[in-house]
Amino acid sequence: MNELSFDELVERVIAAEKPILLTHTRPDGDTVGSCAALASIFGAMGRNPIVVSPDPIPRRLSFLSGGKWFAPVKEYPSDSTVIAVDVASPQQLGELQSVFSGDLALSFMIDHHERGVAFAPRYLRSDASAVGEIVYDLALALVEKGVLKSVPPFAVNAIFASVSSDSGCFKYSNVTPRTHRIAASLIELGADAPEINRLLFDVKTEEILRAEGYVASHVSTTPDKKIAWVLVTDAIRDEMGLLDEHFETAIDVVRSLEGVEIAMTVKESPDGKFKVSLRSTGLDVAKIAATLGGGGHARAAGCSLSTCTAEEAARIAVDAVKAEMY
Repeated sequence: MNELSFDELVERVIAAEKPILLTHTRPDGDTVGSCAALASIFGAMGRNPIVVSPDPIPRRLSFLSGGKWFAPVKEYPSDSTVIAVDVASPQQLGELQSVFSGDLALSFMIDHHERGVAFAPRYLRSDASAVGEIVYDLALALVEKGVLKSVPPFAVNAIFASVSSDSGCFKYSNVTPRTHRIAASLIELGADAPEINRLLFDVKTEEILRAEGYVASHVSTTPDKKIAWVLVTDAIRDEMGLLDEHFETAIDVVRSLEGVEIAMTVKESPDGKFKVSLRSTGLDVAKIAATLGGGGHARAAGCSLSTCTAEEAARIAVDAVKAEMY
């Protein structure tokens, strides 16, 4: 798959008449925020964009996905421009892999993951903390070309949400000086930073709090406490009356344990596979995930494993980390 230059990306966006924006499975603030921002931009260009997600958008991100662009659609025009946003590999499209193929195949990808599998022409900026940084540059380029009069207010807020979400409210190692400059520029353009950060990081439902309580009391560690993980199976969710989205912050609970250098969650998926998410304080977990068929960033990566049990999936993942760490 060929790599696109930024100018080529801009031209493809300008040429997109019937844009369809795809999020990845288990959508997070970056993929949702970036898609929402792009949809707002396309709307300002006089297009009729739609956003399609393989999984439900988490309730905590509803302030980004409440727009008309996220309305469910069952049929898509065959001449649509299909754009994958923050999707590192075809597996991250889930059931959408079969939907968007053939005559309705992907047109191009916009991504920022160091390790992944390109499955369409791709614009990649691995130094960006979030795809939102790329969308910011894209919006400014469209204004400069006269395609947009200004960056739409909704897009300003959505881009800020994307960047803040994937940077952990600007505390992760993927944050660069430019990330802060972009955030400052967005605030100058009217982004409501305090409210966006409150909604992203401070507001939690009772279900999420119960899920975090479960995780905190069921963390497993290696004897030296450097590797920690938790298992979340269908049986556990059913017993607690919770959904997968309620465990979205599980990895943050695991990584907060003192002394932990590698944090992991192992979650059972509807297809029977186990999704492993990894976070690191120093080790390149993208390299580890790649050995297991996944990818991501140096400090945040993931993969899916086909095993009989969650315990077996955890053993495989932990052994892979040990092989790289010790």
